[in-house]
Amino acid sequence: MALPSKQISFIEKCYELYEQKMFRVALSVLHNETYAEDAVQDAFLQLIKHKVHFDDPASDDCKRYIITVIRNASINIYNKRKNENQIVSLTEEPEQLCGIKAVAPEENVEAEFEYQPLMNSLPEKYYDVVYCLVVKDYSISETARKLGITEANVRKRYERAKKMMRKNPGHILEI
Repeated sequence: MALPSKQISFIEKCYELYEQKMFRVALSVLHNETYAEDAVQDAFLQLIKHKVHFDDPASDDCKRYIITVIRNASINIYNKRKNENQIVSLTEEPEQLCGIKAVAPEENVEAEFEYQPLMNSLPEKYYDVVYCLVVKDYSISETARKLGITEANVRKRYERAKKMMRKNPGHILEI
């Protein structure tokens, strides 16, 4: 998809004018520089994708629109991170998962965990995702790479696994 030169110059001008302001807005929402940088990138990708154009990039209307886009991009990242960081108490490690051979637990580490039956009730594809995200503390992209699936698939499987664990009777679980 080749962009017209007018669109390219508009995006370049917006970047010059608003990149730092956008970063500050994102940082105020996310409180993390790395995520704020990601939000700015996502916002510019949205501007490009939707072929946004104003006659004057320095206009108040353009500025308001760009601030709205960066705020929404920041909130989206915040919500994704919030969902990823919810705590699930998990149990012993499987023999082999995510391409890593499990190591026997040390003597001072509790071998049995409270939610082993709950984890065992998950279908393998959901168990693998939860294990990688929560126990191994992999990011969504690392989990996707390890399991050979897309990031969207990782998110959806994690969401479904949490639902399954919540519905499992007789178990109380903070997810």
